[in-house]
Amino acid sequence: MPTENETAVRRFYEALATGNTALVDGVLAADWEAVPAMRTGPGPDGWKKSIDHLRGVFSGLTVTIEHLVESGDMVAVRSVGHGVHVGELLGIEGTGAEVDFRASDFHQLAGGRIVRTWHLEDYFGIARQLGLEFTRGA
Repeated sequence: MPTENETAVRRFYEALATGNTALVDGVLAADWEAVPAMRTGPGPDGWKKSIDHLRGVFSGLTVTIEHLVESGDMVAVRSVGHGVHVGELLGIEGTGAEVDFRASDFHQLAGGRIVRTWHLEDYFGIARQLGLEFTRGA
């Protein structure tokens, strides 16, 4: 049986996977902090804007939790998103390419709500899938 913390964290990803931003208010604390800070703004409203943005960038967006580990007030998640690149991302207009993007998150919870999330995403992997070339500098 999932714990209250696990259920909250799973709903965090469900909101992204489905676009149902109403789920956000039930899982994030009003003063939720994203580390690093999101360009879409702070708190639950910032996450809702990020969800809308990502669902506009990736058509058919899916999110799969590959691993979830809970310890005390912390829940760690390794996830993979998948979608078709249709909107601007990293300065690149939609390419129509299918893209997988991996992320690792550490969520701190209090009272059944996420109060802080540390996020690390594989932007290098995304950029390569979108056709960006990287070369060594001199």
